[in-house]
Amino acid sequence: MLVALLEHVLPDDFYQCISEFQLSREPSRIDVVVVRRSGSGTPPVPRLLASVLGDLAEHTLVHFKGPTDELERDDARMLFAYALQYLVVSELDDPALVALRVVASRLTPRFVEALKLLGCTLTTTAAGVHEGRLGVFPLRVIETVPVNGRAGEHLLYTVTPGMLTDPGGVPALSGEESEIFYALQEHVEQLRHPLPGLKRRHMKDEDKVVESFEKAMASILARMPPEQRLAGLSPEQVLRVYAPEQRLAGLAPEQRLAGLTEAQAVLALPDAVLRGLSNEYLATLPPKTRAAIQKRLGGAAASSRTPAGRRRPRSA
Repeated sequence: MLVALLEHVLPDDFYQCISEFQLSREPSRIDVVVVRRSGSGTPPVPRLLASVLGDLAEHTLVHFKGPTDELERDDARMLFAYALQYLVVSELDDPALVALRVVASRLTPRFVEALKLLGCTLTTTAAGVHEGRLGVFPLRVIETVPVNGRAGEHLLYTVTPGMLTDPGGVPALSGEESEIFYALQEHVEQLRHPLPGLKRRHMKDEDKVVESFEKAMASILARMPPEQRLAGLSPEQVLRVYAPEQRLAGLAPEQRLAGLTEAQAVLALPDAVLRGLSNEYLATLPPKTRAAIQKRLGGAAASSRTPAGRRRPRSA
């Protein structure tokens, strides 16, 4: 989920997001997302997820702990090892080109203690954001739980424990954030149901994630005004969902008949009202309309009602 989130926010002209990176000549994968600079010039200041994506280095290693995991002592040690391995595998001589990020729901005391033993002391620069240096590498730790409540950071809620336990608690998203959220939901569906020819990928806590996105989407839609929810849908698409009586509910009689010809309005009348219409009036209607009325009321009953001017004489 973090990979998909970063891919949607990062400017393509300046960065590429590598979800898995081989750190040895032998097959080996790590739980680190690599954000590598791929374009020249000055990249734009991130409007979204600035806590994670602000001040990126040429190579930024993002260590992610999912919503059901916590930061442990070994995370600090392995992060340091990942950075050193990355230098070797990427053939980088200058360690200043590499920076570290940690994205987790909360900063745990045991993780902080492990960092101190490695000579790294964190300083809080904003609520939920902590800075330090792990060896020669700049380190930033982002706590998604407190940070996601700030403007521009709301999408971090998708990788917090709250997304699994309280999907309806998603903060109010901006238009840009909403578009990315919809794209994330499509990403979840593609993981569950890959396109033909594509291998199905594993997603941790898959059932919980899928259910949480469905509930979160329902909550987001409930907050939207009707015109925003229905944007892009034609009236026919909207009305197709409802039965005819539901479409007409709440409309006054004149509203229901608006735009109809007289013949169409007559056919819209209930059968009991049709039976009360005079023969003189029925004689003024088009033949097709009279035939439709006869069919509805029953051929025998309707045919016995001879229009005015053509009544049978009374028997003596």
